[in-house]
Amino acid sequence: MLVQLQLRHERAAAHEPLTDIDPAGVHRFAVECRGCTPRRFERVAGHWQMRAPHDAPADEAAVARLLAIATAPVLRRHAAGALDPARIGLQPPQALLRLDDRELRFGATDAIDGDRYVDTGTAIVLVPEQYTALLFEPAEREIARAASTPAATP
Repeated sequence: MLVQLQLRHERAAAHEPLTDIDPAGVHRFAVECRGCTPRRFERVAGHWQMRAPHDAPADEAAVARLLAIATAPVLRRHAAGALDPARIGLQPPQALLRLDDRELRFGATDAIDGDRYVDTGTAIVLVPEQYTALLFEPAEREIARAASTPAATP
């Protein structure tokens, strides 16, 4: 099993990223998925703020993991129209990720390798599920925790 993970990691390192988006340059993004509460985030004064479903400071590490989806390695590529979107869970999509003005649509996972279908608008690609699983997390996991708790008084 460990050898398989290492091989998969090496294959992924040799592939192009899902988008040409630099996560550090994103100013706002939104996540929608079936069965999930839609989430919206905005960068304010250099820090991430969740705008929906809660208006609260976002967990910076959770946001970084979500933004990393934009650079997930493309394992396989299919021309737009080469696959039936309904058969691979893209009509309707299982999840959407909007990064500024760009939209990525996420479908089902491949039955053989477990990779996720993604419609980039110009192609349908497969990326490792480990990146896209974060789209289906509850919003509460993306809210910043208090940096410190009040000290107990003696």
